[in-house]
This record gives sequence, structure tokens and C-alpha cells, in this order.
Amino acid sequence: MANWKRINLKNILGSLINPATEDKQDVSIANQTNGTQASQFVDEAGTPYGVKHIENKPRVSSMPYLFDIAEGNVPDHNALFKIGYNPAVTTTEEDLWSAGGTYVWPVAEQQMEVVSGDNTQDIGTVIKGDATGDTVSSDADSTLTLLEDDDVDFTAATAVEVGDCVIFSPHDQVNLPAWGYVTAVAAHTLTLANGLSDGSSMASRPYAVIDESASTGAQVVGFFYLDSDYVQYGEIVALNGTTPVPTVNTDLFRINSFAMIAAGSGCKSVGDLAITNLAGTIEYSHITAGYTISRQLIFTVPAGLTGYITNGTISASNPNDSKVQTARIIMRTNANPDFEFLTGCIFYPKAEIVVCNETVAMTFASPIKIIEKSDFIVSGQGFTGFSGPINAVFRGWLES
Repeated sequence: MANWKRINLKNILGSLINPATEDKQDVSIANQTNGTQASQFVDEAGTPYGVKHIENKPRVSSMPYLFDIAEGNVPDHNALFKIGYNPAVTTTEEDLWSAGGTYVWPVAEQQMEVVSGDNTQDIGTVIKGDATGDTVSSDADSTLTLLEDDDVDFTAATAVEVGDCVIFSPHDQVNLPAWGYVTAVAAHTLTLANGLSDGSSMASRPYAVIDESASTGAQVVGFFYLDSDYVQYGEIVALNGTTPVPTVNTDLFRINSFAMIAAGSGCKSVGDLAITNLAGTIEYSHITAGYTISRQLIFTVPAGLTGYITNGTISASNPNDSKVQTARIIMRTNANPDFEFLTGCIFYPKAEIVVCNETVAMTFASPIKIIEKSDFIVSGQGFTGFSGPINAVFRGWLES
């Protein structure tokens, strides 16, 4: 405790009234530092930590909870971000995904296929390793940034070049798929200076090198899916243009995300990309030509997790029409709202809104809860005279 001298209040007040008495005070403010001691902050283990300051004024910030989740500071919480878009909604209700129409949920686990609908430039050419058969693996002394393989000469034809993409464990259900980009090439070593997408090691893993210069469009895509137990896995697929490429895994039940991860000089897809059943008759995810990710407000909460939707924006437009037209957008899940009980094909509304040629921001004072294993889907329907696109974006988090 600071050892402060007693201050004569009368003298201090007197000095304010009559500066001539200032030298008669018992103590000056400048001399009151004798016997003081510094303060410090300690964590729950008693370890001191510093406090940043500006000109000896502490920098104070109370960060919103969602900001901490976005930065990865909250354990067992992951940010949730979903975009939905339907380019041509009329007076018939359609789901918000870029393929348009009504989404058909898979009824059982299955093998699927990935294809570019209309362009041969969406192709990934494997020049080293193996994208499907796991016949080539990196050496055990590979690191977070170095791929070592004493059995492969990366400088031999066709030589690996800076900018080529390397995929690892493309369909492994233990070591999730990962990828990175080459920054330096030696005979038996590839440097990936930024490491892999998930920060994992390259040691003793199946891999394949994709030739960036071989095509202009999308070359490699990746997706996360759930099996029928709602456990999440991932797979990476090297495209083959308009020829469908079957997935290696055969237990695909729900497709939760679909994104391009490697491309040629165009840096985006040239044709529409799709994940379909093996017959090619039912589409489960779609990337529109010229884009890099799927836009579908359709997903399923994995087992052991709970989803929370906190906010979003919804837009509807009736192009080239001077009249004000309206559309209705409905967010649904197949869980009973009163009992949080899964109900199969019966979907209940969680939120809905009517918009009139505008963009509306929605903030849920109490986040919308989506229970584990439940399907989530957003759809739109125009009223009389409406014909145009509807777009929506929702944000929140997944929590275990």
C-alpha cells in the first residue's frame, strides 16, 4: 500500500484561493510519490503479464464475443459463414443455391462424382505423385514446409515449377486432406514456404503435384461432407474437364462445402462445376462458371456440434421493372422448434422475411439455434410479377 503523507486540505484549498500560501503546504503533489509501488496483472496461474499502453495510458478493449470466435480465440468454436444465391426466382418457391430449383437431399451414403459441365479447361494434370491411389508418399523426414521424396526427381520431365499446387492425403479419413503451393524446387525437395492449408506436417503422406500451366481453369476442388453418422470428412479431387471423376470415398451423405483450391492462369472455373450422383442425374453442390465456391444456403450440422446463426443480409431484385415487387425468404430446419427433435423430411421455419427490391440486414438478438444432425435450408418465393435473383448471407458459429 502506498505510504501517503497526510495532506492538509485547508492549506491546499487556501493555495487555490491565495497562491502566496502555496509554499506553506504540508506536502506538494509532486512529492507524494515516496513509498509508492507499481501494480501488475497476473493470470489465473499467478504469472504476470504486461499491459500495452499509449503514453502511460492503458489500451483498453472489450472485444465482442463473435470477434473472438472469428479470431479463433474461443476453444471449440468455429465461425460459420454461408452464402446462398438463386439467379432466377419467380412465383414458384426455390431454394437458395446457384443451380436453381428445388434441392434434393441424398437419402443414403453413396459414392459421388465431380465434373465440369461444359469446359475441358477445368482439368488438373498430375505430374508427380498420385491423386487417387495413394501409391506415392512423402518421406518421413518431410517437415511443415518441406516435401522430401528421395525416390522422385522433381526437376525431371515434367518438372515441378513454382506455383504448382501439391495436395496431401486427398481422401484420407484420418489425416484430413490438405494442400499448399510450391515456392522452390530441388531434385528431391519441394519447398512450400507457407506450409499446408491446415498447418499439418507433410511427413509420410500420399501426395500429388498439379501442373499449374497445363490448363487455364479450375484444376483441383475440395469439399467437406458428412457420412450417415454425421461425422465430417473431406476429399480433394483433381478435375478432368467434362469427364466425371468419381470420389474415392463412398460414404458421402451430406455436402457441406465445395470450393476450388487450385487453378490455371484464369484463377477461376471456366465451366460450371458440380458434385452429382454417379448417374449424373442429381446435383448436390454447384459452382457457377467464373466463380470459386458454391453458393448454397444448404448445410447439415455435424454430430457433436450445435450451430448458431446471429445475423445476415437478404437481397431480392426484379431487374428492369419500375414496379416494386416483393419476395418472401424462409429459413428452415428439420427439427421441431418446441422439442428440438429431428423430424426427417418435415421442415419448420426458423425465420422469414418479405423484401421489396432491396437489401435487408437481419440481426437476431437471440441467436437462432440449429441442433446437431439437423438440415438447414433457405428458400425464396416471389409474389405476383416477381422474376429475378435472390441472394442471402448468414453468419454465426458452430460449437462443440
